[in-house]
Amino acid sequence: MSDRGGRGGFGGGGRGRGRGGSDRGRGGSDRGRGGFDRGRGGYRGGRGDGGDRGGGRGGGDRGGRGGGFRGRPRDTTMALAFNVNGSFPAADTAIMELEDRVIRAHASGAGLASQMSQVSISGPTLQAKSSDVFPVRPAFGSNGQPVTVWANYFAIKAKPVTLFKYTLDFVQVGSETADSGESAGDRAPAMSGTREVKGQKLYFAARELIATLKAEDPSLVLATEFKSQLVSLQKLKLATNPVRLRLPVEPNSSRADIIEAKIHGPAEAPLEALLGFIATMNDGSGDGVYPKYPEAVDALNVILGYGPRSRLHDISAVGSSRFFPFGADEATSNLFQDWRQLIAARGFFQSARLGTGRLLLNANVSHGVFKASGRLDQLFERFHIQPVQSSDHQSKRRIKSFAKFLPKTRVWVDMKISNGQQVRRTKAIHGLVSQSELSRPSLDNKLKFAPNFEYPGPKHVQFPLKEASGRVRYITVFDYFREKYRMTLKDLPLLNLGKAEKPTLYPAELIEIQPGQAVKAKLTMGETTAMLDVACRTPYSNALSISGDGRKTLGLDDGGLSGFGLTVDKTLLTVQARVLKVPTISYVNNQQKRTDVGPSNGSWNMRNVRVIKPGTMIERWTFLNIMKRSDSPLIEVQTMKDFAKFLNTMGIRIKEAPITPGDGKMFTTWDRAMDDGLENFFKWATSQKMQYVIIVLTEKDSQGIYPKIKSLADCVFGIHTSIVTSKHLLKPNNFMYYANVGLKINLKMGGVNHRLRDELGLLKEGKTMVAGYDVTHPTNMPSGSGKDAPSLVGLVASVDSDCGQWPAVSWEQSSKQEMLSDRLVEAFKSRLDLWQKHNKGQYPDNIVIFRDGVSEGQFAQVLEKELPSIREACRAKYPASQGKPKLSIIVSVKRHQTRFFPTSTEAMSDSGNVRNGTVVDRGVTQARYWDFFLTAHHALKGTARPAHYTVILDEIFRIKYKAAAANELERMTHELCYLYGRATKAVSICPPAYYADIVCERARAHRPEIFDFSDSESVSTVSRGSSGSASRQVHEALKDSMYYI
Repeated sequence: MSDRGGRGGFGGGGRGRGRGGSDRGRGGSDRGRGGFDRGRGGYRGGRGDGGDRGGGRGGGDRGGRGGGFRGRPRDTTMALAFNVNGSFPAADTAIMELEDRVIRAHASGAGLASQMSQVSISGPTLQAKSSDVFPVRPAFGSNGQPVTVWANYFAIKAKPVTLFKYTLDFVQVGSETADSGESAGDRAPAMSGTREVKGQKLYFAARELIATLKAEDPSLVLATEFKSQLVSLQKLKLATNPVRLRLPVEPNSSRADIIEAKIHGPAEAPLEALLGFIATMNDGSGDGVYPKYPEAVDALNVILGYGPRSRLHDISAVGSSRFFPFGADEATSNLFQDWRQLIAARGFFQSARLGTGRLLLNANVSHGVFKASGRLDQLFERFHIQPVQSSDHQSKRRIKSFAKFLPKTRVWVDMKISNGQQVRRTKAIHGLVSQSELSRPSLDNKLKFAPNFEYPGPKHVQFPLKEASGRVRYITVFDYFREKYRMTLKDLPLLNLGKAEKPTLYPAELIEIQPGQAVKAKLTMGETTAMLDVACRTPYSNALSISGDGRKTLGLDDGGLSGFGLTVDKTLLTVQARVLKVPTISYVNNQQKRTDVGPSNGSWNMRNVRVIKPGTMIERWTFLNIMKRSDSPLIEVQTMKDFAKFLNTMGIRIKEAPITPGDGKMFTTWDRAMDDGLENFFKWATSQKMQYVIIVLTEKDSQGIYPKIKSLADCVFGIHTSIVTSKHLLKPNNFMYYANVGLKINLKMGGVNHRLRDELGLLKEGKTMVAGYDVTHPTNMPSGSGKDAPSLVGLVASVDSDCGQWPAVSWEQSSKQEMLSDRLVEAFKSRLDLWQKHNKGQYPDNIVIFRDGVSEGQFAQVLEKELPSIREACRAKYPASQGKPKLSIIVSVKRHQTRFFPTSTEAMSDSGNVRNGTVVDRGVTQARYWDFFLTAHHALKGTARPAHYTVILDEIFRIKYKAAAANELERMTHELCYLYGRATKAVSICPPAYYADIVCERARAHRPEIFDFSDSESVSTVSRGSSGSASRQVHEALKDSMYYI
């Protein structure tokens, strides 16, 4: 049991209790004397904030981070509602009338006959009627209190022109060397063969192509995204193809690269047909085609992005849709944490979308992470970066953190060329000059380093200098610049702007980092906190930014769009919304009688109530302290008894006293836990037949102990665990934290925390299973490892009409593959078996599935590739006597850019947002398709992000509820958001989708050798092929539980 074979805990050794004992007594047993009388003001249960890591990192917009405002003053714009000249325009009645006409046309028999053509979707077991696939919206919802809200959309007016879309290939075929003014050392070597054009050179090549084409035909109206697409208002008449381009290597340089641009196409994108569709929601092409007119929309986005992309030195374009101003208009904040020179920048997202009766431009505030720009010597001085000796390990760690983002950084270098001309050149940093890298025997760079300097300064490196006489002498970088340029260099690390094989050394004083270089990397916890502070802005502030700075950054008023016949309205749209009725929550009281609780602002408390259904009695449980420092405060047995006593007052069945080893020492050190202490502890816990283990961390997890605990407990030993922090347990009267942990414990043990008083019509019969599944992909992985990391699938399903228990299954599939493989068949069978087990041997008659996270372009793939697997699972399980179940599939999306803002202070929450329960299904949707936006939660701060739901298959709601189907689906989705088991508040995304996402995150934690969970600079590398993780399945003892919560 003990690592030392005797007394001393689980790898901990004997530790004196010292002063910590009495302090902990005041925090622990004193709370017992005060009792747990929730009648004194009650407590709120879990806030949905970050799992059971012992503090967590928050649940973001899903239900609030629960952490207040980190000491910042309250933002006064929370009390303001955005308006234009003191008022707001009414929602466009002409658009609403058109929407109603579209619905009436589809509701009529003639309308249905004309609209419902056969859908071409492959799959032997699809077996869906054409009217069930991408079903017609049965009606607009009508339930709830009507309200007008702003939407972050502008209307686009377009002329019925035809756009011609070309694809581009750029290849470098040669180079012209200098014929004067530059020495041979300044010239690029002659090129052999061809080379793909990449990076910023690709941008300049596309820009040169536009200039060349316009020079040949000034009447051309062109746009490009400066990579591979070209949009023209006229069909090009090319004299030659490919087009040969001469691209100067640098300004004022006689050297040039010779580029050939091959132009393919065109594909025609007639806006007349698109405009005809949005005016009628009928184009005669069949409703199985979704989304509509992708080529035309893509061409519009190229045109819309051309203006801001053309301003290379003022705007940084990130991805296909985000634009960040730098220079005079920039809005940046330092994230300087952990010696990393990163900044946060505010920019704007834009994307063209189809609405009913109008083209729309979705515009939103966006935030990104970038490299700090400016003079490198000043950055060095700000971070106290100096040359580092080999023996100074602390300084080496710091300088490595600083240098992490230097490679490939674009910089300007001020230099003199051989004719004496002062020039500014663009170069890329290879990295800091490192003695261990540049002194490798395989390199013949003839550099000499001063002893013991790993990261040398200008006085510590010598290079061979050939003098006019032909004599070669070694000279330090410091002396070279003093003699040749009369510069006295600072004692700062040197930079290599060449390669390891052929280094080019530069002092920091001559280097300036160019602005606008985006960083795609995992942020540390400190950086994440700082980033959230920057990005957390009120609806009023965001609406103001979009209407003002956003239009300027995106060039919506510059006139450049008019050449294509496009204009963007000046004012954001208003749309009709409705605020749905809040459901009532049911618990039981001390006499086990139902007690109802009414939510306020989307949340409620558990004063004088107990969970509706306790889980399995916890007879045998224990705990373990994991210490970071020798003076860390430990949790004693009495505190854990107090905690168990509190759980019993919540109705959670647990024995009051934890089981402890003979020596009674329930602690180990952090280092020993990461080695073999945890394994030893869990072996002992298994031998004692423990049902539950509580791990107490004395500090927040910053070194990846969470995934080690969860992979051991969930997969190896099969024991439920919760991870808590000692400071929260020791805080007097911290009932909210106790309840938060208690709710998760009850769920893991099979309990149900609360129900809806008024059961949902579809669910109360006990014949409808609700399922959700999601796929998570490897992101921000270490260089060279992401291609091997698997994507992970999480599937959950309800087991009865309570919708309180959602057991899960997860598995791996090919990296970055969104569509599920055939493994879905067996996984879905397992969910059907669990339902049967809990429902007297019967399978569900209806199955409502929430598919999380797929893009609009993948909707049809869900029906083509995943639906047949679900059908196959049902076919294999259902007896002939019961028949096959009816299915509905709703895609839920939370990572989108639609936002809504209140139009008046009377119709907004105390954080300045639309009220919880706000649903929008018109104004910014396509009336033909069945979708809606729902803000179910109360956002504590920032701007609330609604969830977007789209019905892609329906065999249930329209048949059962007919014209009321939209109301019923909106009500069910909204009220399910109040059944998220670990929180006493409504969450922003429907629980089956939310739970599936959490299952995926837990699956990542089960694979720490692939997915890094530490908060440090270093990142785990992938075990090639991940053979060790392929069998990382949840233990048999936990697989039918909510182990992941």
